[in-house]
Amino acid sequence: MAKTALVTGGNRGIGQQLARELAEGGWDVLIGARTNANATATRLRKDTGGRLRGVELDVTSDDSVATCAQKLRDGAIRIDALVNNAGIYGKGDTALTMETNFFGPLRVTLAMKPLLRDDATITNVTSGLGALANLDEAHRRLLRDPALTREALVDHMHAFVRAGGRGWGTDAYGVSKAALNALTRILASELAPIRVNSTCPGWVRSDMGGRNAPRSLEEGSASVRFGVTATQTGKVFRDGEEIAF
Repeated sequence: MAKTALVTGGNRGIGQQLARELAEGGWDVLIGARTNANATATRLRKDTGGRLRGVELDVTSDDSVATCAQKLRDGAIRIDALVNNAGIYGKGDTALTMETNFFGPLRVTLAMKPLLRDDATITNVTSGLGALANLDEAHRRLLRDPALTREALVDHMHAFVRAGGRGWGTDAYGVSKAALNALTRILASELAPIRVNSTCPGWVRSDMGGRNAPRSLEEGSASVRFGVTATQTGKVFRDGEEIAF
C-alpha cells in the first residue's frame, strides 16, 4: 500500500518540488495550500503520472486547519509523513511571520495528530537564520532548556509578538525558526513513537530565496526529504547530517 504525505505550502518552491519527488517515488501526496492547491496537483499528476491531490489549507487559520483535518478524516485518510513546509520571509509583519512559521506548524501538527500513523514522521522546515547563535544569550538559554514545555514556549512566542518582535537579538523570522527547532525537540518527546525532526534546505533559488541563492530547488528539496524517512527524532538536519542549533 502506498504511503501518504501531506506537504503544506506545496503549491510552490521547495514544497512543490518535494511533492513532485514524493509522487515520483510512489507516494500519495496531499498538497496543502491556501491557493492553487488543486491546480498544482493536476499539473504534477500530468508531469509525474503520480497520485496527488490538492487540499485547501491556510496554516494561519484555526478554522481552515480544522476543516482540512475533518475532510481528511471523513475520507479515511491516514498520514505517514507530515511536512510543515509553509513559511514566509521578509514580510515585515511580526505577527504574520510567527503565525505562519511557528504557530502554523504547531496548529497543523495538533490537528493532524489523530490521522498520523504510529510510525509517521513530521518534518518541520527550518532555516540557518534560526540558529541559536543569532539570539541573545538569555533566549539561547531559554530555547536550549530541556525543561522547556510546549505551553511555556507558546507563551514566550505570544509575548514576542506583543513586544513587536523586539528583545530577542534577531528578527521575527530568525526567532520563528529558532522556536520551531525547540518545538521540534518538545514534540519529539510528546508524540513518540512518531518521529519529529527539523530540516534545513539552505538558501534556495525560489520565490522566497530569490534568484541569487546558491542552492537549487532540487538540493533544497533533497535536504527536506531526508526528514520524511529519518529514523532519528528530535534533531535538526541539513543534507542528511545532524547540525547543532
